[in-house]
Amino acid sequence: MVETKIIAYIGKGGTGKTILSALTGKIAIEKQKKVLFIDADPAMGLATALGVEGYKTIGTAREEIIKSAKKGISQKNDDIREITDYVLLESLYESAEFCMFVMGHTNTIGCYCPVNSLLRNTIKSVAGRFDLVIIDAEAGIEQINRQVVESVHYPILVTDNSLRGAKTTVLANETINSSPSMKPLKTGVIFNRVEKSNEDLQKYIEDKGIPCYGSIPADLNISMIDADGLSPLNIDKTTVAVEKLRTILEMNDIL
Repeated sequence: MVETKIIAYIGKGGTGKTILSALTGKIAIEKQKKVLFIDADPAMGLATALGVEGYKTIGTAREEIIKSAKKGISQKNDDIREITDYVLLESLYESAEFCMFVMGHTNTIGCYCPVNSLLRNTIKSVAGRFDLVIIDAEAGIEQINRQVVESVHYPILVTDNSLRGAKTTVLANETINSSPSMKPLKTGVIFNRVEKSNEDLQKYIEDKGIPCYGSIPADLNISMIDADGLSPLNIDKTTVAVEKLRTILEMNDIL
């Protein structure tokens, strides 16, 4: 077993969480780390960005498990656990460079907490085989600690130079602090796609007790990669955004 670090990028839509998740994976892979991506956004943008296809989502797996239980195929907890392990491992996308779970969404109505718990435990077991788990999350953390993992070591809150973005990071941090299972080692904010963070917004965030890691400028190289439909893993490691992100992650002992 390896000592697994779990990172989650959290923030309002459009702040660049997906590209930061992908670039973090690139930096880690270059450091010879075993990387597991978890695309926890129902839009499944990270899977698309990395060119991942032909996967089964966790949402689909969850529905299969629930249907099996409802049909009476498995009445015992051990049987349900065995089916969960099997179906979930079917959902693990594997490539030479990285592995990935895609959460997707579910159409099954109702609360199936035991199934969620089994899924979370199995994901935790699989994640323990990797050096780094990178979660591309929605704005809130509820989906993470309910369906993905119990806790995140390094929640990285992403914002732009907008008041709504800053308020979203503050709200996310409050949710993290109020969740008994979430015990992060370090939480901080990145201003993304800006040459310099807005001083008033940075002060607003820091006054709430959240450190700001720095800012990452908009990068034409990333825009070109995105426009051509290429994986961010292929971007030059000397690109400004990659270098800025690498510096932030290393200075804060995240990578």
